[in-house]
Amino acid sequence: MAQAAKQYGNGQIPSSVLCGVSFASGEKLRCDAAAALEDLNRAFRSAFGRNLSLTDGYRSYSEQVAVSASRGALAAVPGTSNHGWGQAVDLSGGIQSFGSAEFSWMQANAGKYGWKHPGWAQAGGSKPEPWHWEFGTSY
Repeated sequence: MAQAAKQYGNGQIPSSVLCGVSFASGEKLRCDAAAALEDLNRAFRSAFGRNLSLTDGYRSYSEQVAVSASRGALAAVPGTSNHGWGQAVDLSGGIQSFGSAEFSWMQANAGKYGWKHPGWAQAGGSKPEPWHWEFGTSY
């Protein structure tokens, strides 16, 4: 299914080739990202006794336009967001705060599951977003 998703443009991936996330009703990701997030969630739950709190996963192009309109420069230009490839998540539950135990745990452990916090989103980055994590991307 991950290969099937790669055939489509950013924000144009049909729901039928995306996979749900068991602990976040209604959220979808590219299937390889969803499987890796499920594994990461099991480890997070073992450490904190609760699931990751996923606030945003895949974004269609129209959702990217809406996010851009509401968040301005904090949002990616529509059609360029890794959310539109189904490879990015926004998390809360403590992870949205630099220096929290949850954020520190993610920094130490997310990479084991293929998830990373891109440089631009780090505290000293161009758009500090502790909540934003990506799967299978490189910068």
